[in-house]
Amino acid sequence: MNPDTEYRELLESRGISLQSPGLTEIALSRADAILAVGLLRRASIPILGGDVYFKKVTGIESAYANWHSDPMDGESRDNYVTRSCLDSLNYIESFPSTEAVPLFVLVIDL
Repeated sequence: MNPDTEYRELLESRGISLQSPGLTEIALSRADAILAVGLLRRASIPILGGDVYFKKVTGIESAYANWHSDPMDGESRDNYVTRSCLDSLNYIESFPSTEAVPLFVLVIDL
């Protein structure tokens, strides 16, 4: 199975719908987001950035936190894929732990 298909199956099987706050995105737990970054990197799909939400007892709400990785002038797509995935991985891994569970939405460039 190719990494792009694996990524989509990960979203379908373990993704968390953000419909309750009125959004159409699908979020992932920290562990699943880290897995997704690896799948996207293997599929050569850059990550433009992402948004963070908190899963609380009262529901899901915005953490008002996000990141982005813009392509640099003259940067090859391969280099951009690698850098954007590393930027995303670093952000997700270093996002502080609190009593609320962080959820991550990845914004990808197809």
